[in-house]
Amino acid sequence: MAFCLLTSHQWFAADKILRDTCKRFGLVGVSTHSFKRTVLTMMSSAGVPLRHIQEISKHNDLGTLQRYLEVTPEQRKKAVEVIGF
Repeated sequence: MAFCLLTSHQWFAADKILRDTCKRFGLVGVSTHSFKRTVLTMMSSAGVPLRHIQEISKHNDLGTLQRYLEVTPEQRKKAVEVIGF
């Protein structure tokens, strides 16, 4: 994932470019943070182990990472089905 390969300076530059572009086109709710959250959730949904996602995203601990991840009702249903309920 590209976001983990950027320096802080590059990340802030990319964020500014995105914010300026969104403002120009009247887009709201778009940010590098929302992109990062989406990508991390996609990895988790695809079955990538949380420890790997933590390394890629450079979160210090799994608790912080888990606040980024969204869980859908379908994912909850599948998790419960694994144990036979």
